[in-house]
Amino acid sequence: MLSGFHSAVIDVGDFESGVRDHARLLGRDPAWQEWDPDSGLRSAFFPVANMCLEIREARGGKAGLGGIRLVCDDRERFGRHLESGGLEVGPARSCRAEGPDGRGIRSWISTRLDRAASRGIPIEWISQESDLPVGDEAGAGFRGDPAESGRIPAPPVWDGAPAAPESAIRALDHVVIFSADPEVTRALYSRLGIRLALDRTFEERGLRLIFFRIGGVTIEIGGRLDGPPEAGRDDRFGGLAWQVVDLEAIHSRLVGEGFDVSAIRQGHKPGTRVCTVRDPVHGVPTLLIEPVFPAR
Repeated sequence: MLSGFHSAVIDVGDFESGVRDHARLLGRDPAWQEWDPDSGLRSAFFPVANMCLEIREARGGKAGLGGIRLVCDDRERFGRHLESGGLEVGPARSCRAEGPDGRGIRSWISTRLDRAASRGIPIEWISQESDLPVGDEAGAGFRGDPAESGRIPAPPVWDGAPAAPESAIRALDHVVIFSADPEVTRALYSRLGIRLALDRTFEERGLRLIFFRIGGVTIEIGGRLDGPPEAGRDDRFGGLAWQVVDLEAIHSRLVGEGFDVSAIRQGHKPGTRVCTVRDPVHGVPTLLIEPVFPAR
């Protein structure tokens, strides 16, 4: 019933800088910008190989990872499935958003798992989504052309050229969730019907790691081994790990653009290399990982 990983949402207090910084991080322009007529808040979307990153304007200066969205093929059946297992599901909402100049309407149906049922992690599934408007339908674009209607501010300007493929982020590798009761969290994601790929204890690291896979993205559940489970404590996001083709190329590009990036080091998985992007990441711990690609 869940068929893919739709998007990860990053809330930013300063929308313009949030869009510019993520354009530089990812090495590409956003594909689409829109505003919510109900809240008046703006969003920008960056598609990568296996999902879409949404940068969302937040009120009150809040910044950080704001939720994950999944793709659902049959929301009514899925809702009945969850409720039969005792998970509370919120009402389905018909949503719409407008692009610059009011052109390019996007519509979808959003359903959320109750925050108590999701252990504090915002989990939403999307159904009946219209195509993401691009090209002429998208209106003014992302190069700073004015939005003449005044209903949405002019798109943020990013003056850089798209990065070469080897120095751009290719895909989302995994999203990290920390759990004080990993057994209960494992049961939750299993109930959602997401495939369990790994459940392993790493004594030397003091961790239990549980990997769920959907749409080419891993949801990594991490739990400490040095204490008893805390059933009443919410889970929390631990950050995003992005997959790259050439870690040295993207490391060099980001350092040259003024990012605070750690030295390259060996990853926990044999053959992988990683580095940490420390700033500016708008409250989201960010890891770049060069996986072991199959030999051609």
